[in-house]
Amino acid sequence: MPHPLYAAIEQLKEDFPGKSYSWIKRALLRLGDVKEIRDDLYLVEGRRELGDWKPLYQVWFSQREGRWYCTCYFSTFGMRRRRDICTHVAAVMLFRRYKRALEKLQRRRVYVAEAEVECRGRLTANGELYVKPIGRRDLAFFANPRYRVFVISDVRRIVIKCGSYDVVEAEGEEVPLATAKFLAERFYES
Repeated sequence: MPHPLYAAIEQLKEDFPGKSYSWIKRALLRLGDVKEIRDDLYLVEGRRELGDWKPLYQVWFSQREGRWYCTCYFSTFGMRRRRDICTHVAAVMLFRRYKRALEKLQRRRVYVAEAEVECRGRLTANGELYVKPIGRRDLAFFANPRYRVFVISDVRRIVIKCGSYDVVEAEGEEVPLATAKFLAERFYES
């Protein structure tokens, strides 16, 4: 599953195939400047380095016309943009898609398990496997290599294998995917 931001960027590229890399990049740079007022009204902070002349732009969706508008469309320079789409609107579209993808990610449930295993072969699991050696990597380690493992899986019954042999079979704990990813990051820190 791609990162939600990458997925949102790819969707924006698909919706506007003629737009340049620079246009996508400017929309992405504005992502942190978007503030949601309500579902169909947003404020986007202006940036001098991106060619903005005003400190703030309003972006809204017209239900009647079925399209997005920006206050920059009503400036002298913006009159030609009305046929097109500005990066303020593109940033709002990116913001909305990213927000929806994150909400969906928060709702997705997965199973996690953690264990210690001894394995001289290749470790695999029926999910995302995170591996950390236990102890110093000296001759004793190579004789009896021990690892701490963390698995994120779509199925409750988590199986960890060393080569072709099952070494651990555990009942995973159900958590939101975002929590599982956080736990995986913490796994390497501890």
